[in-house]
Amino acid sequence: MDITFTKDNMRFKYRASALIIENNHILLQKFNDYWTPPGGKVQMLEDSKIALKREILEELSTDIEIEQSAIFIEQTYHSQEKSFHELGVYYFCHSKSLWDRGISIIGNENGEDMEYRWFPVNEIDKINIQPVILKEKLLSENKDFEHIINHEKD
Repeated sequence: MDITFTKDNMRFKYRASALIIENNHILLQKFNDYWTPPGGKVQMLEDSKIALKREILEELSTDIEIEQSAIFIEQTYHSQEKSFHELGVYYFCHSKSLWDRGISIIGNENGEDMEYRWFPVNEIDKINIQPVILKEKLLSENKDFEHIINHEKD
């Protein structure tokens, strides 16, 4: 059971995401009109690392190497007439097998094809990436763990 619930027009989610970086490129997943690191919801009684490995295996049929914790983001935002409160844990990861699949990868999530693409990290500021606060971390030389609280405006 995913750790998520909805009350009226408000939704809570707990997610784990992978900052998969190979050869100075990061793998991002297309979602609507933006790009986001691959990952998914953590399930009840599951830790975030196990959840992340499970999600990547389900969506991209491969394993990842989790290097270190990167960011814990508490954020609130509005989308599609709903308010969201999301807890997101992000890990720096590696996957040579994903890099070897080429610049664009088609994965599968719940029977739907999903687009993944490698982007040069130094060009990340030109991409519509969510959450936006990730751009700073990815462009920074500082790879120390951070806890960020972010309230995005409409």
